[in-house]
Amino acid sequence: MEIDIRLFVFDDEGKVFPLDKKRFDAAAEHREPLTEYKGQCIKLAGAMLLRQGEQPPTVEEIYGQYVYFDDEGFVDEEKLAAATRHTDKDLGRDYHNEFLWVPDEADIAKIMAALG
Repeated sequence: MEIDIRLFVFDDEGKVFPLDKKRFDAAAEHREPLTEYKGQCIKLAGAMLLRQGEQPPTVEEIYGQYVYFDDEGFVDEEKLAAATRHTDKDLGRDYHNEFLWVPDEADIAKIMAALG
């Protein structure tokens, strides 16, 4: 079994663009900035794909988060940590994480189309 994560950026008009995960990881680890996003907050979606043997991959999960970049284009570590904090726990109906967003059916359709 193999897990593959694909990342997508939603622009202000709702268009979807792929984001190379290796480039994102480098910006998150402060190794190489994503200068095209410096000083911005982007709406990022991730699709977790599960591959088993020779079968086509299946989409296991689609998630969304807001990712903030500093003035150099590196991911803001504190806000990224806040976005992923407690995502594995049910904290109740009233819990709200300002760094997360839930992709709706239209968003998921766009991601599925982008996945091919």
